[in-house]
Amino acid sequence: MMTRLLQALVALMGAATFSLSQAALVENLTMGNAKALALGNAVTADPPGVDSIHYNPAGLAQLKGRQYNLKVLAAAMTFKVEFGGYDEVTQMLVDNNGYNDVSAYQTSETSTIGLRIPYTEGITEWPLPVLILPLGGASFNPPDTDVTYATAVYAPMAAGYVRDDDDPARFMGQHMSLAKITYFSPSFGVQLTDRFSVGASLGFSWQGVTAKTQIRVPNMALAFGENLTRDLQNQGLCPDPADPEPYINFCGIDPSISRLGPFTDVTSLEFDAETPLVPNFNVGWLWQVTDWLRWGMVYQFESKGDLDGYYRLEYNEEWVNFFDGIYQSGLYSAITSLVAFPTGLADSPLGRGIEYGDAKLEIITPAHFATGVVVQVTPKWQVNIDAKWTDWAVWDGLKVEFDKPLDFTKLATLVSSYSELTELTIPRHYKSVWNWAFGVEYQYSNRLALRAGYEPRKSSIPDDKQDVLLPLGDADLYTVGFEWRMPGDKILEVGVGYMTASADVPAGSSTNANSSDHFNNFIYNPYAGTDFSSSAQAYLFELSYTAPF
Repeated sequence: MMTRLLQALVALMGAATFSLSQAALVENLTMGNAKALALGNAVTADPPGVDSIHYNPAGLAQLKGRQYNLKVLAAAMTFKVEFGGYDEVTQMLVDNNGYNDVSAYQTSETSTIGLRIPYTEGITEWPLPVLILPLGGASFNPPDTDVTYATAVYAPMAAGYVRDDDDPARFMGQHMSLAKITYFSPSFGVQLTDRFSVGASLGFSWQGVTAKTQIRVPNMALAFGENLTRDLQNQGLCPDPADPEPYINFCGIDPSISRLGPFTDVTSLEFDAETPLVPNFNVGWLWQVTDWLRWGMVYQFESKGDLDGYYRLEYNEEWVNFFDGIYQSGLYSAITSLVAFPTGLADSPLGRGIEYGDAKLEIITPAHFATGVVVQVTPKWQVNIDAKWTDWAVWDGLKVEFDKPLDFTKLATLVSSYSELTELTIPRHYKSVWNWAFGVEYQYSNRLALRAGYEPRKSSIPDDKQDVLLPLGDADLYTVGFEWRMPGDKILEVGVGYMTASADVPAGSSTNANSSDHFNNFIYNPYAGTDFSSSAQAYLFELSYTAPF
């Protein structure tokens, strides 16, 4: 019973602290570049002004004189999860024991925005239904040179939500936010010939993550343990409460407290960490092959962020009561003479059943490659096509370091090769994927260009790893926009986008959420044997203003 509970806690720490890994699905959505959005992010061969720093630094060479760019991003997202019924084995478990599952046949939905704000702790609930981010940058091309220099502030990642306390998806994310903000990005583009340019950018970013979740363990082993405790109580085999130190006690200190069961809220887990400096490096080239064909390439190197923060575990009375019973029995001394073992934390100086401390983790932003072409079909029509690859397979195993042994890591070392007393390595097993992006532009007049785009965004999360922490399956992004050139070389650009994503996860199909393997599933599995489907919608509006200075 305790082995299954421990396995769940180990993996849940991984899910909460490394929810960022699933952000493959929100790449570029918060960049705030109106041109890129309007063209479905197919801009590797058609780099968008100062934001070429991110999309393809070689495009900076096209910027002449001195320019500044101001932009505003407005975004809203809705996450929805619908829980269904059980598979045969889980249904039998529920029926035979009379369990009440508060999530079965329920619907979770939230559009409440939660943000991890730099140099604050925890989640900040956004007061508006729409996230608004002001961003911008500037470029400078010295007279009579072929080099353009630039820097910009942009957000390659900014997402988060808050769920209600009674939301049925709270067992895999009551709140969650992940963010990466590049605040300084010295970059350059060089026009080597009339038709070929190269560029590079060095970015300095702040990165943060915060998450909180409730934990439960719907596992047959926990049901067996609960029934055993019930039988001991019914048969009068529990230790006499007057006995100051019984040899063995699996009934807990207080028999009036409920027993640990498969649908018991075991604990709440909160994790928060940040770092002020994550460096990243981008390189690219741009080639005007012919008058009607342009070809570009960008490579964004892998970067690593070493985040410092805190963790907080608040165990419920069932956990404290059970382990405190063992802790105060003679059996505990025998166990701890061989291995470290939980105490129940009844007398924790931080509060009954509470663990709190410092933690460190490493987050990898995987390498990204994109290549694309622009085809000038007619003098007024052009078509953009990109192919992109992101190396999410680097998220095979992720490491968290704690400042001291925890109640659950004491058990983890007994059953998992991924754990030490102050360290956990969490297997993720994501995959590297290729995606396409398509855009089209119509030059309506000398001043007005109309744009549209489509980006099918294939998930980096395999079907057997889907969960509800960030419920995004394969997605489709549809976009439109325009560019308006004003007197004085001023440019106004607008992009509007709608993204929809969905995933159908039959009972037993995901080892991260609803596996029916009660004996070998080492991943946190709060919806064991339960069908669920998820969906998400995102609405984006991006406005950009560029002018000389």
